[in-house]
Amino acid sequence: MTSEPLFSERVVRSYELDSFGHVNNAVYLQYCEGARNDYLKQKGIRFSDFQRWNKGPFLYQAALNYKRPVFAEDILRIEGQIRFQRPTGFRIDHVMSRISDGKTVCSAALDFAFVDLATQKPCRVPPPFLEAFRPETQ
Repeated sequence: MTSEPLFSERVVRSYELDSFGHVNNAVYLQYCEGARNDYLKQKGIRFSDFQRWNKGPFLYQAALNYKRPVFAEDILRIEGQIRFQRPTGFRIDHVMSRISDGKTVCSAALDFAFVDLATQKPCRVPPPFLEAFRPETQ
């Protein structure tokens, strides 16, 4: 089950560049994290909800595919889709593109498992989270 696409934008900052003058590869994971925060807000979920539910998503696998370099002051559009693949977790597929030319610069697949915050053991996706990201039926 796949949710509707969600969107986020990021401006590349000079401190995110490596010695070659383009965005350091590790920064793209931070862009994904920032986009995930935006997606949660778009769906009305706050980080305090995870504490209230006593359940939180933990990243256990990340695969990034770098396509082209990105430079300071480039503006990125990050599109994401949530896919529920199992009762205990989900995947976010991100596609990052440069707004100026629309070209994809990076794609990423991040796999998350929900865990009980007290026991740190896997648990089912909380119903409010599942509802927030469930695809709308036509």
